[in-house]
Amino acid sequence: MSTVHLLPAAACADEADLPRAVAALWRAADLARCFRPGDLCAVKLHVGEPGLITGLRPALARELARLVAATGARPFLTDTAVLYRSARDTGPGHALLAHERGFGIEAVGAPFLPADGLVGADEVEVPIRGQHFETVSVAAGIARARSMLVLSHATGHLGTGLGAALKNLGMGCVSRKAKLRQHHGQRPRIDGRACTACGECASWCPSSAIVVKRAARIDGGLCIGCGECIAVCRDGAVSFDWAVNGRELQERMVEHAAGVVRGRPGRIAYVTAATGITRDCDCLGLRQEPLLPDIGLLASTDPVAIDAAVLDLVAERAGRTLESMSYPGHYARVQVACAERLGLGSARYDLAVVDP
Repeated sequence: MSTVHLLPAAACADEADLPRAVAALWRAADLARCFRPGDLCAVKLHVGEPGLITGLRPALARELARLVAATGARPFLTDTAVLYRSARDTGPGHALLAHERGFGIEAVGAPFLPADGLVGADEVEVPIRGQHFETVSVAAGIARARSMLVLSHATGHLGTGLGAALKNLGMGCVSRKAKLRQHHGQRPRIDGRACTACGECASWCPSSAIVVKRAARIDGGLCIGCGECIAVCRDGAVSFDWAVNGRELQERMVEHAAGVVRGRPGRIAYVTAATGITRDCDCLGLRQEPLLPDIGLLASTDPVAIDAAVLDLVAERAGRTLESMSYPGHYARVQVACAERLGLGSARYDLAVVDP
């Protein structure tokens, strides 16, 4: 059984109280034991899209980066490229957006470095023993970091029912190719009406699967589903059939999370903000209303326990499940149970309330 520490929302609502409150949570959960002097430590977070008002606070990232640095480790903020059109679909755009959203080095004291390179293709293949995959493609910067602090914002999610620590690991720490493997059931498609026949996708295709005439065309026999075409197309002409959903998507996501944590026992700490919990995840740059009052900050060294605690606390405080308030067709406990089966942690936990 694991322990999850809860810092109530009232203790950290005021920016002036945040350093003292976060330090109290850090000490109570003994997160410093996860880091060593000289570690390159990946602080994995989601900077949010423009327009988002309920995401992670840069001040929280600043305090946690400072605490990591105090152990002698060398923290850097990081995330990976997305599949959809966004400033976050390339490394430079992602870094600029992080700065604009308040996660720049001047504000946080640690640099933001995209873990999967310029276009989401820098990756390391990691073997796992999963039902769906034998190897997963982990973002190179994540794979090579010696320790990690996984900083998550708990939300509902249209594909998995819950977006928190396990999703931050399984989707947020992997390459574009790995995201495609999780999400889609078919090869990419090109919309001939949107295609300008610029040839950019063909020049970047690693398997020479794209031929350009009046419009680009993908040879399904040669396509490896790597996602390079969606990364380089600036005209929105490439799309995917997002057919994999629900239970199987959660299983695929958790198998990728298993690849991310592999080889780092005791070297990953988890902090989850159960505040501003909304129906949709932070990938949607929308001004969303929270589904329930803020709960607080949770900390643990067990990603399964911390996600189970989020689901339990939401149900307790709101009187109904997160999925019923967001996407009733999903059951987010699937990811918790799958992660427990794969040995990522325990769904049974003790909840310890922190008094700063």
